[in-house]
Amino acid sequence: MALQQIFLRQVIRSFRRPILRSLLLLLGVLTLMLLLFATTFYLFEKDVTFSDGLWTAYITLTTIGYGDFSAKTAEGRFITVFTSMIGIACFGLFTGVILEKAIQRRTRKMKGEGQYTGRDHLVIVNLPSYEEIRDILKELDLSADFKDLPRVLISAALPNDDKEIPDTLASQIDGYISGMPSRLDTLERANLQFAKGCLLLSSPSNPSMDDTNTLTAGLIEKKWPQVITVMACGRSETLNNLAMFNIDGGVSAMNLQMGLLVQELEDPGVFEVYSQLSSNTGGNQIYISRTPVGQWTDSASLQFGQVKLAAMQLDFPVEILGIKRKSQETLMLNPGNGLNLENEDRVVYLATNRFPWQEESSRLIEQINKNLLPA
Repeated sequence: MALQQIFLRQVIRSFRRPILRSLLLLLGVLTLMLLLFATTFYLFEKDVTFSDGLWTAYITLTTIGYGDFSAKTAEGRFITVFTSMIGIACFGLFTGVILEKAIQRRTRKMKGEGQYTGRDHLVIVNLPSYEEIRDILKELDLSADFKDLPRVLISAALPNDDKEIPDTLASQIDGYISGMPSRLDTLERANLQFAKGCLLLSSPSNPSMDDTNTLTAGLIEKKWPQVITVMACGRSETLNNLAMFNIDGGVSAMNLQMGLLVQELEDPGVFEVYSQLSSNTGGNQIYISRTPVGQWTDSASLQFGQVKLAAMQLDFPVEILGIKRKSQETLMLNPGNGLNLENEDRVVYLATNRFPWQEESSRLIEQINKNLLPA
């Protein structure tokens, strides 16, 4: 009984909407004219059935006018003229209602007032500038993992105090949500619980954005831990707090900038190397294997040097740089060859494309076993 009452209230609420009332009124007028026309034709025209009258009423209301039936009597001609005028007026109003609704929907989308209902998308939080968002969209277009994912933007404000996102940006994203990212209702409007990942952008000119981003990413990790969260940090100290909130990853532009300045001073040209490694536009990039070495073999533990040597002998198109160990916060780059690998270790490597370690693991282990055989 309660469900029936709820359904009835929803129906009543729907009928209170102006656009629905207008459409129902138009439908009622058109139905009445169909019946009036068909009845007049049936009564006054010779050799015309009621169904013929309905057909003639329809083509008259829609101003199609096939001409297979036409009025011969004064009554029939009068109702034909009257019906065609009503048809022109009704369909004009109907078109106006549909266009008004379409304009309203577009306005809501451009102002970020709606919600996104898709799944398996990437959410981008904050819009420091249009140039930055275009740069990150360009990088995503070149990413093998994320280039095909829909993109949804969340921002509390637009640059230059704009009220709507520009058309050029709207064509590159699949949804825009206006609201405070740290509010749960804003994240739910972006359907974030069904997203693949979330990028949180920051701005060095607005240090407080780090705090809002940390709160937002922490909320996401608590509500939907399956969503990958990566933060850009305007303050370097923010990186130290990410692990407390289980945030998956972070980047400090300030740390990179200061370190690169000194390295470029010591070895001019280092920035060119970094530019290639940090962009998907071409050349080589740094990757971390998707599967840990424990999934490659059931045998005794491997050594770092054994894996590196076997990859070279098999001519794998990779350069192994180090290990990402779950129990350590920092990467183990260029460790000793005698380092024993743990089951959860993942390989850090340099390559032009992501390498299928899981598929090639049998060949790798076979080569390692060959190297262990006595000469």
